[in-house]
Parts: sequence; structure tokens; C-alpha cells
Amino acid sequence: MARVYGSDSNGASEVSPARTLAGLGTALVCDVLDRIGCRDSFLGPEIMPVWPSPAMAGPAFTLTCRPANDVPSEPYGVLFQALADRHEGAILVIGAGDLVSGVWGELLSTAAIARGLVGAVTDGLTRDVTGIVDVRFPMYATGTSPLDSAGRQDFAAIGEPVTIGGVTIRPNDWIVGDNLGVAVIPAEHRDRVIELGMAKMTGESTVRQELAAGEDLGTVFRRHGIL
Repeated sequence: MARVYGSDSNGASEVSPARTLAGLGTALVCDVLDRIGCRDSFLGPEIMPVWPSPAMAGPAFTLTCRPANDVPSEPYGVLFQALADRHEGAILVIGAGDLVSGVWGELLSTAAIARGLVGAVTDGLTRDVTGIVDVRFPMYATGTSPLDSAGRQDFAAIGEPVTIGGVTIRPNDWIVGDNLGVAVIPAEHRDRVIELGMAKMTGESTVRQELAAGEDLGTVFRRHGIL
């Protein structure tokens, strides 16, 4: 089964919102979210790209892990379930069960690409950075580990809200990631963020031109309210 994320009422895949939000970037997106009252949007400075990947944006597909002490008979059962279907254009968000073992790796990245996922975010660790770079999969994590997750943490749930850095990510909330980190847009605010973000980007271009021409910083700020 294929699940097309972020599609409109006619079922057409919305490539444009993902491309637009990735182009806006996390800083501008967070500025707009501040403006509309969503001030908790940044997942924190610990979660960064593990390689200099292109900016990404897409709706969240969530997985939750929990700590484990023993290796179960099928340690990756829920993960297998999660990656059984296609998730076109989605970004996998994993709530980790520990900060010791790697919850992600090269082979999972390869499988994720084949299932239509465009990136992954976790508040845990990842393995196989070289392999992840080789397959060009955008991966955001708090760090790396050579340890396997089996017997240390279990994939426990699919499609439940995940809290990372004090921010709760619900399935289909929108994720934006770039070299500054990761921001989350509540699904109901996506279109408004795009509208205001595009307007702010235009305003920033004007401000940039005026500053480059030597105009006074304070005067330019008072004129446009953009800095």
C-alpha cells in the first residue's frame, strides 16, 4: 500500500509545499511561527544533520522506541511494520528509547528511500554515517554510536505523537530541516506559514538591498520591521 502524505482533496501529491518550505528554511519558518503564536517549534540544538545534506521538508511519520533489557524474538517487528508501506514524501520522526545505541543506519536509510521517505529525525543516535552519506539520505540525530539497538531499545509504536526537545510532533505535522536544525509546523498552520513566509522572504530581499546600498540599519528596520 502507498500512503501519499500532504496530498490535496483531489489526491494529487503536493510537491510544491515541501519544496517551498525547504526553500524558506528553518529560521524564517520559526520567525513566522513566532508571529502566529507557535513559539515552541525548534527541536533544540542537539539535533543536527549528520552530514551536509540538502534542506528537507515534509509531513511527519512517527515511530516511538522504549528502553529494553533483552533481545526479543523479533527485535525489529514494529519497524518492519512501519516500513512495509510506502510513505511518499514523508519524514520519519523517531522518539528514541536511549542515548547509547544507534536507532538508525545505512540499511534502514536504503529501505526508507525505497519506501518514499525523504529524511529522518531522531532525538537518539545513528550508526553507519558513511553509508548514510553514500545513499544521500538526510538524517538528523543527536550523535552517533556503533552499538545496535537490539536488546537496548525496542520500536514500540507507530503513528503516535512524539515529544522531542519539549516539542510534540503529531503525525502529519510538517518537519523542516536544514543546517540550523529542525523545526516543526503544526499541520493546521502549514498553508499560513507558507503564505507569511513567502511574504517575509520578499521583504528580506528588499531589506538586504537597502542595507547593501548603505542605508541606516535602524531606519531600515523601522520601515520594514524585518531584521
